[in-house]
Amino acid sequence: MDDIVTQPLEHYGAAAIALSMLPTAVDDYRAVDDETLLLINDECTALEKRLGAARALIAGEIAHRSRAALGQDGLAQRNGHRTPQGFMKHTTGATKQQVGTALDAGALLAEMADEGRVDAITGEVQVPAHPWMRSVARAVAAGTISISASQSIRSGLGEPTSAVSAEQLEVAADTLAREALAGVDADRLFRRARELRDEIDVAGVKLREDELRRQRNLWLTDLPNGMTKLTWVMDPETGALAREIFDRMVSPKHGGVRFVRADQVERAKAIEADERTAGQLASDGFLQLMLQGADADTSVMLGSGAPVIRITVAEEALASGDSLGRIDGQVGATAVDTVSIETVERQLCNGVSIRMGFDPAANLLDLEREQRLFSRRQREVLAVKFGGCMDPACERPPSWCEAHHVKHVARDGGKTEVRNGILLCRWHHLKYHNEGWEIRHDSAGRYWLIPPQSVDVSQTPRPMPLKSAAMRDLERVRGQ
Repeated sequence: MDDIVTQPLEHYGAAAIALSMLPTAVDDYRAVDDETLLLINDECTALEKRLGAARALIAGEIAHRSRAALGQDGLAQRNGHRTPQGFMKHTTGATKQQVGTALDAGALLAEMADEGRVDAITGEVQVPAHPWMRSVARAVAAGTISISASQSIRSGLGEPTSAVSAEQLEVAADTLAREALAGVDADRLFRRARELRDEIDVAGVKLREDELRRQRNLWLTDLPNGMTKLTWVMDPETGALAREIFDRMVSPKHGGVRFVRADQVERAKAIEADERTAGQLASDGFLQLMLQGADADTSVMLGSGAPVIRITVAEEALASGDSLGRIDGQVGATAVDTVSIETVERQLCNGVSIRMGFDPAANLLDLEREQRLFSRRQREVLAVKFGGCMDPACERPPSWCEAHHVKHVARDGGKTEVRNGILLCRWHHLKYHNEGWEIRHDSAGRYWLIPPQSVDVSQTPRPMPLKSAAMRDLERVRGQ
């Protein structure tokens, strides 16, 4: 019995000794070559996942020994803390968010392990609270995905309802667990989980949209130093409009689009060279908007006219009235938000609609006249098709991207048509041109990134999957 009790402690002692042998000096890492550094990074990531699983198991057991049924006899309570969260923060020095992530993962692992057991205090047979998360729990326990990934999947998928069964959530969780294993980070996993939930629960999209709209708010706060703080909580549609205006104001400061219309080049350069920070430019620009309207001062805001957002929806689904749309027009790493079919229909009444036809390989029958620069309409098509920068590791949205010719105009005789276009952010556009990276497009609608020999002697093609939620919706609808 003593051996069983002391064994985990002995293992942690051995692990602590092994970890103490890791190099801790900057010079130790600066001395290795790039390939070795990346291998070290991979090893460290694997260790972090293992340690995260261990931290979750410990947190879960502390929570179990501090559960409400034990009252003041609970572990945390006996040590002077009201909750296991408070106890964990005190003993680990971690933030509230870090502790919450560990406790959530620990509770998930514990409920799976305790399934079918009888609670010694209550006499109840234990039933998992989140049975649809089994595959995620197994991956966390094995140390193959992080506890942050687990929390993102659980939070993003939500709970079963009368319209969404646990079985449907289990299929979605399995999909997300595989994506996590493939290297999708926790932030993107949360957005993917929300997308999958919306696809399962189309009717719930309208309810969530209405709830978010009810939460919109704006208030002013006077600060002690004489300044005034404006706080504006926006629903997704309002936020998309505000972000589009914000992007016009400050995108050159953030390394945004470089190839703009000739009449905007000087204004873009002026914004980039302006001594004001991006935040100061935005403040002055929004003040101008309040005073004079959207056409206020084109030297402050790149572009003019009312702000424009893009909402996309599969036409087949629009006809049936049983689908969802995607609201775009956002900047930074913010995800595309889902909107209800009602919002799509309202926007069709109030705005301009463009019909785009894609074949099964995601190719558009291009009727645009040939030209050197991609037109605004062509860029709209590329934005809908690709969903952002097509570098596999980049998350820049369409509003920060430039249209790149897959077949170069001068070298390959490539034409300025949608089938020869792809979206790249400025950094990757320059990188691909300057370093000799190539892009291939096959008849099945797949894109491949070909590295230069200086990066990969064999030049093994790397897949470049489409990032457009709209195209995923179209594929799903047609599949049904």
